[in-house]
Amino acid sequence: MCKKLLLIVLLVFGTYPLLAQTKTVTGTVTFAGDGTPLPGVSVVEQGTTNGTQTDFDGNFTIEVSEGAVLVFSYVGMGTQSATVGTSNTVDIQMREDASQLDEVVVTALGIERQRKALTYATQGVSTEELTQARAVNVLSALSGKVAGLSVTTGSTGVGSGNKVLLRGNRSIAGSSQPLYVVDGILLNGDISNISPDDIENISVLRGANAAALYGSRANNGAIIVTTKTGRRGEPGVSANVGFTTTFDDAIFLLNYQNEYGQGSAGSYSPTATTSWGPRLDGSQVDHWSIDPNFADFGGTYAFSPQEDNVEDFFRTGHQLATSLGVNINKEDTSAYIGYTFTNAGGIIPNNDLNRHSLNARIVSDITDRLQIDAKINYIRDDFSNVLATGEGFDNPLRYLYILPRNIRSSDIEHFQFINDEGKLRQHYFLPRFNGGGNPYWTINNVLNPRLDERLLGLFSLKYQITDDLSILGRSAIDRTNRTEEQLWYNDTYTVAQFGQYRKNDNTVYDWNTDVLINYNKQITDDFKIDVSAGANQRVFEFSELTGTGSNFTIENFFALSNTSDPTATEAFDKFEVQSVYAFGEFSYKDAIFLNLTARNDWSSTLPEDNRSYFYPSVGLTAVISDLVELPDFMNYMKLRSSWAEVGNDTGPFSLSRRADILAGSLNLNSIQPEPNLRPETTRSFEVGLDTRFLNDRLRFDFTWYTTSTFDQIFQTPTPSGSGITARFQNGGDVQNRGVEIVLGGTPISTPDFSWNIDVNFASNQSEVLEVLDGQVDEIIIGTDFIREYRLVKGGEFGDVYSRGFMRDDQGRVIVDANGNPMVTPGLEVQIANFNPDWLGGIRNSFRYKNFNLSALIDIRQGGTIASFSEAILAADGLLDYTTQGREGGLVFGDNIFAGETAVDETGAPNTTATTAESLWNVVGGRNTPVGEAFVRDASNIRLRELVIGYTVPTSLLDKTFLKSANVSIVGRNLFFLSNKAENVDPEAVTSLDNSAEGREAFAPPTTRSLGISLNFGF
Repeated sequence: MCKKLLLIVLLVFGTYPLLAQTKTVTGTVTFAGDGTPLPGVSVVEQGTTNGTQTDFDGNFTIEVSEGAVLVFSYVGMGTQSATVGTSNTVDIQMREDASQLDEVVVTALGIERQRKALTYATQGVSTEELTQARAVNVLSALSGKVAGLSVTTGSTGVGSGNKVLLRGNRSIAGSSQPLYVVDGILLNGDISNISPDDIENISVLRGANAAALYGSRANNGAIIVTTKTGRRGEPGVSANVGFTTTFDDAIFLLNYQNEYGQGSAGSYSPTATTSWGPRLDGSQVDHWSIDPNFADFGGTYAFSPQEDNVEDFFRTGHQLATSLGVNINKEDTSAYIGYTFTNAGGIIPNNDLNRHSLNARIVSDITDRLQIDAKINYIRDDFSNVLATGEGFDNPLRYLYILPRNIRSSDIEHFQFINDEGKLRQHYFLPRFNGGGNPYWTINNVLNPRLDERLLGLFSLKYQITDDLSILGRSAIDRTNRTEEQLWYNDTYTVAQFGQYRKNDNTVYDWNTDVLINYNKQITDDFKIDVSAGANQRVFEFSELTGTGSNFTIENFFALSNTSDPTATEAFDKFEVQSVYAFGEFSYKDAIFLNLTARNDWSSTLPEDNRSYFYPSVGLTAVISDLVELPDFMNYMKLRSSWAEVGNDTGPFSLSRRADILAGSLNLNSIQPEPNLRPETTRSFEVGLDTRFLNDRLRFDFTWYTTSTFDQIFQTPTPSGSGITARFQNGGDVQNRGVEIVLGGTPISTPDFSWNIDVNFASNQSEVLEVLDGQVDEIIIGTDFIREYRLVKGGEFGDVYSRGFMRDDQGRVIVDANGNPMVTPGLEVQIANFNPDWLGGIRNSFRYKNFNLSALIDIRQGGTIASFSEAILAADGLLDYTTQGREGGLVFGDNIFAGETAVDETGAPNTTATTAESLWNVVGGRNTPVGEAFVRDASNIRLRELVIGYTVPTSLLDKTFLKSANVSIVGRNLFFLSNKAENVDPEAVTSLDNSAEGREAFAPPTTRSLGISLNFGF
């Protein structure tokens, strides 16, 4: 028996080496974003201590048995595993993992901090999609990706600016947008024209708590951008080339009627600008042409619907982006040189942009203790024609959208002609109409070319005095030169009948210089301190020269000397802020972190007694999972809280009444200064919970915050006859409070297939606690034909007031003898507020072997707008809902505006019928529209971004000159899943001013982009 047992044991253990025979496995690990090899990746056989690391080229070799599982891990990347099969080669592509990537975060002043030590909410943005599903304005690509971040788009066409808000509006007269910082350069503007190919990472610091050290401009949070330095590249010299081509088409939302044409009261008129005429039955009617040489001049044409006469105006837009990035990575020095050329054309003809971006950065260890960091970024934006916006006479869409429904595209495309006197004239059916014109004339003969040249520069020296003590000196500048022209040809109706020309040159720079001393010491095994102190000087300067002239001597010769009344205007602004600051982090067991900051500013824009203002912040974080043992399913928990106060100054030359020289005359400025201005202050408090479960398969971050911005500096109107129109004052207290939730999960993760889902949610409530305590309870921030943007005590920031329906004590609408609703005499009815109830985003990312798919759904719930476009188009009889009741029979509160209860002036139920033309002329129109009738829900859900990509395996590239290759099909704004506003996109705003919110006016259509992205590594 013993011999048999011994034989069995010998057989089992003797054959074991045959069953578990080891073999040599080799492979390459690369970054999925651009195919760059990853050195230093840990490769470990699961369940053993057998492991290795990748070399400089991302290659590894390991001895394992068939069937073993290899685990690959790398800082900033999601851990991956692969089972060894019959092949001796295992290639892995690693992807950024948000939960890992932010373990080290770039915070204020370029300081790196452990993510777990942060006492405030921050969120990173993956840069991979920025270069694939790219937008001309990189800020557009942030929408839907960051909790609480709202992006709205201007209306100037291609390259239009964006307004970004974190946690809502708060500043009455100033900016509510965050501060933008690129490699330590505090920008005067934003990052809209920064090339996404140069960006290595983006961190969004939400709220004043996160950015208090940056000073006055950081009370709205900060967006921190770090550009490439070459360190991510493989040792030696490597390069990446990228090509992205996308095409844009209009998602046209206006719903026109195609039953009735030019005229009024059912009768045709060839010069009518409205469509209240007879039915479009194809009968012959007089043609409207005023060009004697036009084929149909003096003749007739078919009175037929032209369903596409508005949409025919738009073309297919495009974006062609070519980028080259060169990395130089040596032991002591790394450098990056990048060039991106973008050729973009908007959906409106002649609205084009050529952008050149050249970026160079070098980081070098001159000695063991001295490091240099220098960069220069030159950006040239050449716009062929920047579009006018809103209801202004230079906006071509103002004329396009009101085209009568029978006007043929071929006729209106003939926008100009030479008259009998040999002069160029506009071709339009109502010559010299005040407020009308041919849209094709406007895009060809009312032009606004612009050239912007921007320079970002940085020079930094850091010296490590001892192992624990270092000093940093840094100087950075953001400078922009703008040259702009505006050209109005002769016969431009209303604006420039006899021609007009304007030329503008301006220069603006923001120069920041600072010095920072840092002491970082592990005091004991449990205690560590990291303290810094520094000083900053900010110098801002703006200068501008504008020349304007009208009434050409020689028609359409654009020179100021060719005008009868040329005038010149000069403007100059300059101010300086000097600061000292200190901050420190005190940690216990690398689990409890106390963060303190303090800053004092001296601003030249404030009076001497109030010029100095101090503001602190304090934050406390406890990483519970590092202090106590948690249940097995919970592998991370952090509690955090922080409080901050941030001061702010005002614009220059606000302390004394200014004398302006205009056209050779001395004029006393009509704004009364306040000699005792106090700095504006924002106080912010937030608490949060960060957790991770199931080995990071589930991630949950929660933040609750409250902010209060008081002692704001703004103008209030003064009684007429006082000699001044307004005065500066301190006042206002705007409170914002809300919650932010970031949820991430990895439901599936296998060597061949993975699925990641990231969800963000944010809700912000705003309340105006005070306007001017004891003096004024409301002020008007902005006004126009349809509404007033007001700040009212007890209301929300952004309340919009307009005309409304006259109502009785029971809230019923009162109609007049003609059956039309009676209207309030002024803009006294609160109708809208653009602020959403909540914002959200859902990103699903799938990977199957070398294929990847990513889709981002962007959600905006709640908020309302007033549509000025609809008010005008309804009064002109152009929209689909104006066909009802053309012959009469409309009863307000019954078959039209059925949601209202209507009574006559005696209080009896309304039974009086009216016509569509009569009703919509009362309710709509340009000069006195009833905003209440054109309030639209801003809620919408859209497929914001889609990327379908394929990365060529490195094994297929081994015998080529390529290191990596990736191809992707990309799309942006592909379609609305839901849009309650229906006829407009609530995301488009007339301008980026606070008061532009809640108003839609002749904005360009939303564009859908679809294209292809190619990326090659060498």
